[in-house]
Amino acid sequence: MSTITAADARRTAKRLLLEAVHPRTLKLLLYSALSLPLGFTLAFVIGLLFALTVAASAFVVGIPLLAAVVMLGRSQGGIHRTLARWLLDVDVPPPPPLRTRSGTFGWLVSGLADATGWRGLAYLVVKLPVALAGFLAGLFLYGIGGLFASYPFWGWAIDNTQVDSHGKEHDSVVSFGDTYVEAWYWVLLMAVAGFLMLVAAPWILRGIAWVDAWLMKVLLGPSKTAERVQELEETRAIAVDDSAARLRRIERDLHDGAQARIVALAMHLSQAQERLDPDDDSVPVDLDKARKHVDTALGNARLAISELRDLARGIHPPALDNGLDDALATLAAGNPVPVDLNVDLRERPPAAIETITYFCVAELLANATRHAQASAIHIEVRLRGDTLVAWVGDDGVGGAAPHNGSGLTGLAERVRTVDGTLTVDSPRGGPTQVTLELPVRS
Repeated sequence: MSTITAADARRTAKRLLLEAVHPRTLKLLLYSALSLPLGFTLAFVIGLLFALTVAASAFVVGIPLLAAVVMLGRSQGGIHRTLARWLLDVDVPPPPPLRTRSGTFGWLVSGLADATGWRGLAYLVVKLPVALAGFLAGLFLYGIGGLFASYPFWGWAIDNTQVDSHGKEHDSVVSFGDTYVEAWYWVLLMAVAGFLMLVAAPWILRGIAWVDAWLMKVLLGPSKTAERVQELEETRAIAVDDSAARLRRIERDLHDGAQARIVALAMHLSQAQERLDPDDDSVPVDLDKARKHVDTALGNARLAISELRDLARGIHPPALDNGLDDALATLAAGNPVPVDLNVDLRERPPAAIETITYFCVAELLANATRHAQASAIHIEVRLRGDTLVAWVGDDGVGGAAPHNGSGLTGLAERVRTVDGTLTVDSPRGGPTQVTLELPVRS
């Protein structure tokens, strides 16, 4: 059971006292001050246009005006997202752009059917009470709280005599009914109340801002369907690029490797044939040179076979024919660093999942062996519900990160093509653990 030390208590108290004047709180206060007039102005403008739309509904012009209002509802969302990004440090991704349908009235139909625009209008409706709450909370907690907390410093300087309902005079600036703040204990109580209001202000404003940010993510950000479509488009592009790169690599390997070996093989066999069957009968048969050509051709044939075997193994490892268990056991057995392998699969995953898992584990195993300076590697693969989970850990120096251009980025992109995830936990100094999660579907 952890205990709270005096140093922890001092740090907590200091944070509570200084949070009211922290830059992030001041930005939050500015956001609360701007949200209400901004939201009210936009709501007034769009509401006025909507009223004109209703008034013109009996005419043809009412329908295009309604489409314009919906499009304006989409556009005004960008203002709120920008303000939230600047002052709340909340980054709400923009929705996908409006795709205008073809035809003369394509923009009209697209505008009326734009779900993002309608959600933007809905945000304006629910934004006003939230913005009003934030504005009043900031005004009351900081304004009234600041006046109360500083009352001992300025209250005495103001000569303000008040008369109560009984005709008695009181030298007090502030009164609550027939209670006048003039005795020292009332002044102290008022200052403490103002101080508590200032301490509570950042947390109350933060809660209101959290509600506003949640509404923005739900109503001004991309919908679940749009996010899914965008993710599928990205993973499809990754899969296409990966397939094209693999085809180019296979073509290059065939052209520079096996094809060159086979051409050399044919050339040496042709030269051997010339030595064994010369065109001129007077020229003796040169068996030694023919034998050398045959030996060279045999060597090229063996190299070509080896290169073709490696190429085929890169496309689909033969070890996977017997399942992922045997394939990973083969990898672990041939690794120079000791590997602790634990595979528990109650059923065989689909071939695509097996292949991705094998190549990812092979790449992570190679990284741990070459770069991590590890003395031991642990690999665990198991099925957890409908998800295949693989852990690859080592006791090396750590510091692995999936940045642009790294091998881990390529693995993460490959995993995304099947809706999988790759998580890296590798602090400086180690240890490193990479978690691979792949959905298993029949």
